Amino acid sequence: MGRVLGFCGLLAIVSGCKQAERVVTLTEADRRDLVLWDKSYPGDLKDQAPLQWRRVPWTQMRYYNYRFGAAGDGEIWLTVVPSRAEDSVLQNINRWYNQFRMPEITSLDDLKQEPALKTAGYLVEAEGTYYGGMGAEPREDSKMLALAIPQLMETPPRIVTIKMVGSPADVEAERQRFLEYCKTLEFSDVDVIETPEAK
Repeated sequence: MGRVLGFCGLLAIVSGCKQAERVVTLTEADRRDLVLWDKSYPGDLKDQAPLQWRRVPWTQMRYYNYRFGAAGDGEIWLTVVPSRAEDSVLQNINRWYNQFRMPEITSLDDLKQEPALKTAGYLVEAEGTYYGGMGAEPREDSKMLALAIPQLMETPPRIVTIKMVGSPADVEAERQRFLEYCKTLEFSDVDVIETPEAK
């Protein structure tokens, strides 16, 4: 009986000991695999969409993909495309104008600029029949509001584009929310471990 009590006492003492603290040193450049509770952002771009927009699954080209409008058929999506030439922004904007069969422009100078991603993007508007391509049927009586944000100092250089297409009434109703959404965008490389001082 004494042995049993002695064993129980020893067990209580051992189980009450706390484990020694382990010190781990990390540098800002260390990377780790993402785990279940981490947040992962496509292209390291974090957004904050308004509650009025319905998120739908992303695609290979559309990092963020939303629906809006009275009938739910308006579309908003964010894409990142490589900037392969000095006039890549102009080429991309002219492609958008071509989707509405509008004449191309030769300069970005007359386009309004809006703040986004710590720089300014070029605001583009078009109205008419929308020829989205990729086998989609043309959509009559459509309007587009889009922002092309050059990120030319990044490696590699790229263009972040946010595009909204829907009925003219729906697009106008969402104009302010669209512009505010563009301002919320930020780069967030969450799989880089920050130094304790940075937290």
